Amino acid sequence: MLHKRFLGILVGLTAVASAFAQGAFSFKISEVVVRNTDGLIDEYGERSGWIEIANTSWGTNNIRNCYLTTNREALDKGLSVPERVKLMSLIPKGDERTNLGAQLRIVFFADGQTNLGTLHTNFTLKADQPNFIALFDGNGKTLLDSITVPPLGENQSYARVHDIESDTYIWLVLNKNEVSPGAPNVGQGKVEDKVAEFKEKDPHGIAMSIIAMSIVFGCLLALYIFFRVFGRLVTLLSKMARVRASRTLHDLADLVTVMAKQGLETKGVDMKVYMALIAMALHEYEEDVHDVESNVLTYHTEEHSEWNAKGYTMREWPE
Repeated sequence: MLHKRFLGILVGLTAVASAFAQGAFSFKISEVVVRNTDGLIDEYGERSGWIEIANTSWGTNNIRNCYLTTNREALDKGLSVPERVKLMSLIPKGDERTNLGAQLRIVFFADGQTNLGTLHTNFTLKADQPNFIALFDGNGKTLLDSITVPPLGENQSYARVHDIESDTYIWLVLNKNEVSPGAPNVGQGKVEDKVAEFKEKDPHGIAMSIIAMSIVFGCLLALYIFFRVFGRLVTLLSKMARVRASRTLHDLADLVTVMAKQGLETKGVDMKVYMALIAMALHEYEEDVHDVESNVLTYHTEEHSEWNAKGYTMREWPE
């Protein structure tokens, strides 16, 4: 029993660990701006380079305790976890903004000022030269995603965009008017948003209407079948209960009839009881085992007894 319990706990922990691992791998670097002079501002009204991370899954995942870094030395597998962590910027826990729903994004400001809050890193992005950016899991050793950003102009971004033609994700340099922090990346006729792709293929919404109506009527049909079957099942169970009750009532009626008939013949005494009483009486008579009792208890004594004298209930005087 103990072995089975231990095995169950081990399986459960493995499943939880796998779920967390799959959730972490759904985080991808989505868009990067190096020279932000006329774009997104942080909570303090300041502008700096920023990095957008997207949750590419259809479930909710938390990016807390993960790490961001621009130091290529963190890729060295010979480093221990504490040594690698020193080269990276921690995404702290305790901020609800790090809990990303399906297909949502979060932006981190690369201003080198972690004292300003959760969304600020301990490094900055370098202008006019490539910038290596990596995202590590909370264990400090698993690489989730990495990208090398080419030199960018002012307010340009390097974005991960879905290519409709090849059905793959490609990286493109987007101009100022195409930069979209916290939103799906759109640029140069290529879209990442599946809704926009569906809209392009079905501009009049005919296919969407057919799909929506099919889902609605399908659900209604399923509900009709369920309640139809459920109603018949309840009716059948009710009939079976009534049949059992009728049989029980019929058996009781037969028993009452027999008892009534025997009662008339034996003056109200059941036949079996009546026969048992007669047999017992004959047995006692034949064996002479019955005691002759007068039903009177008499006590005779030769001497006077003071068992109820009040004097005996008093405490004696000490001598």
